[in-house]
Amino acid sequence: MQPTYLYTSEFDKEMQWRSKFSIVIPIIIGFLQMILTFAIIGLEIASVVISPVTGTLYAGFWLSIIFTVSWVAMFTLVCCHRSRKCALYVFFISILCAAAAITLIVLDALFIGDIEKCFFANAICRDLESSYTRQSGIPLGRKVQVLKAQLAMAAALLATALLYMLLFILASMGSRSKKNRVVIENSQLPAQVTRQHDKRSPSPTWKAASVPVTYEPSQLECPHCGTSIRLAQKKR
Repeated sequence: MQPTYLYTSEFDKEMQWRSKFSIVIPIIIGFLQMILTFAIIGLEIASVVISPVTGTLYAGFWLSIIFTVSWVAMFTLVCCHRSRKCALYVFFISILCAAAAITLIVLDALFIGDIEKCFFANAICRDLESSYTRQSGIPLGRKVQVLKAQLAMAAALLATALLYMLLFILASMGSRSKKNRVVIENSQLPAQVTRQHDKRSPSPTWKAASVPVTYEPSQLECPHCGTSIRLAQKKR
């Protein structure tokens, strides 16, 4: 007898997901993103110390807010026991983190290409240049090296975000199997669930012990509903 697939268990789906989704890799990604975020902030501070006017938009500061949200979200997967909803939330955060990393890479490339240019509005550039005097004694070319290092950190952050997205996609594909369907045999179905193939009303049944073997069954058909009724008549 063929089994009947009555419904899909949400609990079994969640368990199937957790068996495919490893928590070790997101924790490692979270630690890497945390270290890279602190490195980007430190390099941005060094860049501003060298020159707060040219070759900067302070992007390392405001983009690091998104990077921080990303690695904090990675650690929350441990608190919520790597549930599918939390993993999906971190997936969207990783998309945002990847976009922020690409933005920082593009800006650093622009700054490296024209390190002596002020990228703010003209009025702000004039105010900054009038109020800033170079006292650090560090050559402006040193800032190019700092920005190159920051660009490398941003590229590494992009790689970690892409790695998590790949992990999520693979776990989603692996958990989409038919093994998580609840199987109920036809013999286990209640009478209300069992349906007749001929679309007739269920006929009443009697216990075999209540009908003696000396009886010969005969069959009548209801003229209104078409239900077949078995009768028992005693031999004479």
